[in-house]
Amino acid sequence: MRRIVIGSVVVSGLLSAVIPLAAPASATSCHSPSCVPNVAQNVVAGMPCTPSPGFVFGFDAQKNTLICAASGVWMSTGPLVGEAANSLPCTTPGTTAQERVAGDEWEPKVYGVPLICTGPADWAHWTHFAPA
Repeated sequence: MRRIVIGSVVVSGLLSAVIPLAAPASATSCHSPSCVPNVAQNVVAGMPCTPSPGFVFGFDAQKNTLICAASGVWMSTGPLVGEAANSLPCTTPGTTAQERVAGDEWEPKVYGVPLICTGPADWAHWTHFAPA
């Protein structure tokens, strides 16, 4: 009996590692800056802003991407390309994205966390972006 239980646990663990789980039906993709929620409009580089852990992106009048830095001012950053997930591959280092929800059952959930595409072009991935 013990071998059957252990064997089924091992097999189900291996299958879950090999067979990806489907995303929830409510999840939608956002691959455009226009679909990213809570982006401030008509911000000006160098002007004051209120730093927060999420929803820190803004566009200036020319639609260039800025981010509200921890120092409390808007600063230029790489282009906002949509929403992404931390640690997943990305295509253009230096571009930015917004994470839909960061955190899990052990960490508080935070919405709109900024991400930046880092690494060499052939191995780039999304990482949490903490602007200075």
